[in-house]
Amino acid sequence: MSSKIYFVNQNTKVEVEGGTLAQACERAGYPLNLVCGGRGSCGKCLTRVKRKGAIKIEEVLACSTLAEEVEEVYLEKKDYVHEGNVLTHSSLSVMEFAPAIKKRYVAREELTPPVCGSFLSGVPLAAMKKFAALRAGYDFLGATFVYYKDHVIDIQEGHQESRCYGVAIDIGTTTVACYFYDLAGGGRLLETKSALNQQVVCGADVISRSVYAQESPENLAKLQDLVLDTINCMIEEAAEKVERLKENLYHVVICGNSMMQHLFYGWNPVHLGMSPFVNITAEHLVNSGKETGLHCAPEGVVEFLPLLGGFVGADTTAVLLTVEDDEKKYMMIDLGTNGEIAVGNQDGFLVSSTACGPALEGGNIECGMRGTPGAIEKISLENDRVSLQVIGDIKPQGLCGSAIIDAVSEFYRVGLMDDTGALLSADTYQKSHPGSKLSSRIKKVEEHNLGFYFTEGENPVYLSQKDIRQIQLAKSSIYSGCMTLLEEYGMTLEEIDALILAGAFGTYIDVEHAIAIGMLPPVSKEKIVPVGNGAGQGVQSLLLDDSLRTKLEQLPGKCKHVSLAENTGFMDLYIRNMNFGNVSSENSTDQ
Repeated sequence: MSSKIYFVNQNTKVEVEGGTLAQACERAGYPLNLVCGGRGSCGKCLTRVKRKGAIKIEEVLACSTLAEEVEEVYLEKKDYVHEGNVLTHSSLSVMEFAPAIKKRYVAREELTPPVCGSFLSGVPLAAMKKFAALRAGYDFLGATFVYYKDHVIDIQEGHQESRCYGVAIDIGTTTVACYFYDLAGGGRLLETKSALNQQVVCGADVISRSVYAQESPENLAKLQDLVLDTINCMIEEAAEKVERLKENLYHVVICGNSMMQHLFYGWNPVHLGMSPFVNITAEHLVNSGKETGLHCAPEGVVEFLPLLGGFVGADTTAVLLTVEDDEKKYMMIDLGTNGEIAVGNQDGFLVSSTACGPALEGGNIECGMRGTPGAIEKISLENDRVSLQVIGDIKPQGLCGSAIIDAVSEFYRVGLMDDTGALLSADTYQKSHPGSKLSSRIKKVEEHNLGFYFTEGENPVYLSQKDIRQIQLAKSSIYSGCMTLLEEYGMTLEEIDALILAGAFGTYIDVEHAIAIGMLPPVSKEKIVPVGNGAGQGVQSLLLDDSLRTKLEQLPGKCKHVSLAENTGFMDLYIRNMNFGNVSSENSTDQ
């Protein structure tokens, strides 16, 4: 039996039949932030509602409240998922424009075979059928042949050489970026589009989505549909500005972590989430547009870059594709909801993944949020004053990842937090810092949980003791993963020639703060190289320069995967580096 829910602030009525309030919100176009995948553990979907027959408004967890019990919903803009600051910038440098996709117009006169000969050879059946229909027409003047490398993949009517497009796509756990290029016009960038990965409504990280996918075939299909919808919506947006884009979009190059690869193709990821952590395939996948469901030319080529093992996916492959082939020794760190690390040089890399969890992007943090308007993005406690920088210069609504790292670093620097990560009480801090105004901001959030309040009022923004513990888990995992790979490779911190920081992590955070809390290895500042969206840079490079394909084919064989979950040295470092005051800069487990 169906019922109606009235979304008061949006002035919208939605008819629902069964399901949870969170599902009703999603159907209405207001998807909530289900960090835990709708299991009732994160509290991010706390929603103000009026139940049927009730008088008072109450707060409920939308993921565990039946939609049919609710009459009215009071959603603010900050309550539902919308676009955030999605990193699309990359330091793209293509040495040569040599795309794999090309077009060539052939006039009727050139398509006249010898007596008893044939028109075509080595052409796909679908293209032959299309050509046969075109050539049979009385008004046939010529056709445009579409080539992938040296092979014909499609034939178009008439002269269409001037329209040939490609798109490079970076599928992140949280965000998706698309870069549209004119492959017939010298590789000109036409449009850059970005959006939140719609899969966030099913969980903030790869583990929660894996669990969700395994609950039913319908859930798995939903996750595949959501990522395809995310990409297709951006293709449709670009098509509004680029004439006849979709039917001439002949090359799609994609990267993403291992879970994103599985969900893009609709594969059950059960084996990826349990020991021995294996993928359905790690191979470089090449499909047609019609096989994938993307809004591109049906006979177009869709490539998903190869994986490197376990959770180290094609996004890491894409970043390593951009690393110079020289004798320098590199450490590459690409961190977000999922984190990848690589150590090595042109002769080979050790690669691994580390479970950061969603804390670095505001997930699992009580006042955490993504980098959207209203998010505090920078924090300073200089001169006993709290200074905040807010995205959009509006009233603070929460903390995004960069501010969380700032806060923890500043807490430790000014003594609000001890080596173990314990937040001092107001009385204790006042005794050691007489007259400090900061002590008045330390208050109870709930029983047995202190918090430091950056703002107060009806919707205060604070960082609590529980939040700090989440950051400790993430920072120790990252740092210990880096040090383990260094040890396995036989390299010291001093021998690193360049520390490459890829993704939003290296772009938006204060690197000195990340080093201060023991999240990043303490290398000298001049060696740190932020590259923006390195994965996006890699797929764009391959789209525009097919000569990189040789390097791409060699990379999997040059990379050795290290499983941190089975590495005893990692576990020792992980425990030791949990604190803030005794972070080890030595990649040895027997000190």
